[in-house]
Amino acid sequence: MDEIDSYVSDGAMAKTSLSIKVGAAIRKARKQRGLVMRHIAEHNDTDVAAVGNWETGRNLPKTENLLKTAAFLRVDPVALGKGEVVFLDDADNVADAEIVTDPAPLPVNPMDIELLGVAVGGDDGDFTFNGERAGYVLSDSMVPRYEPGDMIYCGGRDAVPGDHVVIETLPEEGERNGKAFVKKLVRRTAGELVVEQYNPPKTLTFN
Repeated sequence: MDEIDSYVSDGAMAKTSLSIKVGAAIRKARKQRGLVMRHIAEHNDTDVAAVGNWETGRNLPKTENLLKTAAFLRVDPVALGKGEVVFLDDADNVADAEIVTDPAPLPVNPMDIELLGVAVGGDDGDFTFNGERAGYVLSDSMVPRYEPGDMIYCGGRDAVPGDHVVIETLPEEGERNGKAFVKKLVRRTAGELVVEQYNPPKTLTFN
């Protein structure tokens, strides 16, 4: 439970205008440096889940982590603390755009739901998904498809091989809900699901 403990204890999970701006600035600088969240986490000796929380604005990094992050990304720490990105060097060598596509609109009633669950891209799920249809990814096992802090939405049709899926296991004895995993579906039979993850690359089987 180390990862989820870090996830919930790193400050109050209430988005503010400043936390959103600072998170967006960290994400922008990271992307323009060609880095992933794991690089920042390793430099700061923290969890990727904590970096995901910063980038999504769910909480502000502590001053120590803000300074470490600014130094690692080679940006002005004072500007970063205001939600601005000012590169200290190599400004001509960073990407100036992130290519994205507009997401398809989510289904409306009765599919609109409150975001309650957290899904984990790892070998050992550490958060119950509660049967909800949306959640946040915590670990980095599905990078580059999903990064910590990304919201995932489930529904629409039955999964087929090649789809990225959320797997909710049955509760263990004494638990109310099962654990959740984010994986890529390889095949399914009557008795098992065979899936893949990216980080590190491996094939897993759920019975």
